[in-house]
Amino acid sequence: MYKLADIRAIHLEVTSRCQAKCPMCARRENGGPLNPYMGLDEITVDKFMEWFDIDFIKQLNHLGMCGNLGDPIVAKDTVPILQYLRETNPVMGLQMHTNGSGRTDKWWKELAKLNVNVVFAIDGLADTHSRYRINTDWNKIIHNVMTFVDAGGSARWDMLVFEHNEHQVESCRELSQRLGMTNFSVKHTTRFRDGKFRVLNEQGQQIDTLFPTDKSREMMGKVKQSQEEHLPKINCKAVKDSMMYVSALGTVTPCCWLDQQFYPPSHESRIDYLTKIKIWPNLNHTGLKDIFASGYFDRIAGCWDSGGLRECSRQCGTFDKLNEQFVERT
Repeated sequence: MYKLADIRAIHLEVTSRCQAKCPMCARRENGGPLNPYMGLDEITVDKFMEWFDIDFIKQLNHLGMCGNLGDPIVAKDTVPILQYLRETNPVMGLQMHTNGSGRTDKWWKELAKLNVNVVFAIDGLADTHSRYRINTDWNKIIHNVMTFVDAGGSARWDMLVFEHNEHQVESCRELSQRLGMTNFSVKHTTRFRDGKFRVLNEQGQQIDTLFPTDKSREMMGKVKQSQEEHLPKINCKAVKDSMMYVSALGTVTPCCWLDQQFYPPSHESRIDYLTKIKIWPNLNHTGLKDIFASGYFDRIAGCWDSGGLRECSRQCGTFDKLNEQFVERT
């Protein structure tokens, strides 16, 4: 698949903790009770330096902080890790995805000095944003955007669009420009069940229902059609980008889609993965060089021509775009 010397990018989940309660996030059950299969942890700067030596950091072109579960602003050592990366490899690209609802002005100014590109998830204006980004503060987020941009930071606005906020797309786009943000992206998700999504509170009681846009319905139709067809040829994005994924628990996979430890044991993609691959290598137990030398990544690639991996087919099949989110960027 690829060798350690080929890696040029890391997708890093610095923490699995988050203050938000987004309904479609795997951290919670429809925004309600915490996922019982999820481990809570974060990567300290000492642990990061132990896992990745200076020579490896110098070969990288990019590191992005995002992940499946957590938000980088919650982790204690997000800025120290980024400082270590910037000092070790001054020319590499650094990016962070966040809900933006936290931290002090000083923290955001320090981030701007490190030349980190920040992607803010802002799903509408003040009256609609928190309907999905539950437990976040729209005014605090906009203040942090202004603080970061005014300090010289480069920011992008990512808007997840539903039926309830679709009418605000152009207003949000215009606001992003007034705030000095460099890009604006619209995302349409397919994570609906039976054409809607029930939102729960922590007691498991329904408190809201989310509905898709027409674009989401179109994408859901394409996903269903593709799943009913034969397995496609895999055009692996991780291979294309020479990238690997590292979770807050230390697991290493080619991409975030294959790190499925937080899925219920009965989940079809998790069963398929464990049947064919059997392990999630972990940096807390095995060094990076040994993980690559074990043939783990080649085992994944070997499945593509012998029955496939369900999640690889879903995310990187070439007969159609199967990603769970369709993105429009300007």
